[in-house]
Amino acid sequence: MSTFGAYAADDKTKEAAAPQAQVAKPVSTNAPEIAKPTSPVAPTVAKPAAVASPKASTNPDQDMTDALVKKINKSSGDIVLRSSDLPPPFPAPKVEVKAELKPEVKAEKKAEVKPKDPPKPDAVVIKVKEELIPETPWTYVDGPAGPENWVALKKENQLCGKGKMQSPININFDNTVKGNLNPVVFEYRPFFLSLIDNGRTVEVIGAEGNNITLNEKQYRLVGFDFHKPSEEAFNGERAEMSVHLVHQHFDGSKVIVAVMLSSSPKLMGAAKKSWWDSVPNENPLFQIILNNVPLVKNQVASPRDVAINPNQLLPVDRTYFTYMGSLTEPPCTEAVTWIVMKNPVFVSAQQVHSFGQIYNNN
Repeated sequence: MSTFGAYAADDKTKEAAAPQAQVAKPVSTNAPEIAKPTSPVAPTVAKPAAVASPKASTNPDQDMTDALVKKINKSSGDIVLRSSDLPPPFPAPKVEVKAELKPEVKAEKKAEVKPKDPPKPDAVVIKVKEELIPETPWTYVDGPAGPENWVALKKENQLCGKGKMQSPININFDNTVKGNLNPVVFEYRPFFLSLIDNGRTVEVIGAEGNNITLNEKQYRLVGFDFHKPSEEAFNGERAEMSVHLVHQHFDGSKVIVAVMLSSSPKLMGAAKKSWWDSVPNENPLFQIILNNVPLVKNQVASPRDVAINPNQLLPVDRTYFTYMGSLTEPPCTEAVTWIVMKNPVFVSAQQVHSFGQIYNNN
């Protein structure tokens, strides 16, 4: 602005002083003589009443400059033009990016403050979770979880208290009827041992290729376990132990073969002929079981290269009693075919004692 102001002032001075420079005082016309210079007189600057309009310029840039100078001289303040201070005609890209991100940020905060409720599990999931809830374990010992109270431990155990064909039973010889029944065909073979300690007894897991055939129907050996004393009774007398060999058909039907285990034939009354006649010391299969009882409960143990032959749990004389009963543990499911061998199998007194040290009254 100061440059434009100075330039305008010089221009006006030149325009006003030009006519004055042409006016001079007349000198004498007498004999020529060298005129003495007179004292210089300060020129009087006349205040022009009006400034003649400048001639039209052919330079457009000069016209714009003159117009701007004229406008500035008429104003009372400073005019400052800063192009960097002028707002852009359209929002900058950066502003547009912020405008796009802002709703997303709000949406995230909203999601954090008010999360959506998780979907409700369906009935199947709820049922599975209920099955996994720990329950009061049942036992064979009289008490709150004993046989008399199994029915109250779980709703699925109703047959344990209300069933009409429950096992075990006392087999009274005088109340039996001799029938023309087909023999049970045992198709057992040796297999490698796998067993589990469930906290109440030891269970041996069956292997493929071990079956029985009854009435032309084949049942696979699922496994077998031991009980002390025997669950079944003959004429009111229990044996020292018993073994239950559980078999199942592919349709779900079950056949359980029960064999009495005893160290004394006198305890068995009419059961005089059995497999123990050739084994005076101990039962070899039962001894293998005792030697390999798992150290950790509820975990399957498979000793390396240890094989057993389930035929060693069968009497030579395979006369049997049969009846329709149930499982002898919860949930006490009925419609189970029981085959109870009339003749016992020998186990030594030491073997019975050793088993009782681990599992008593089961």
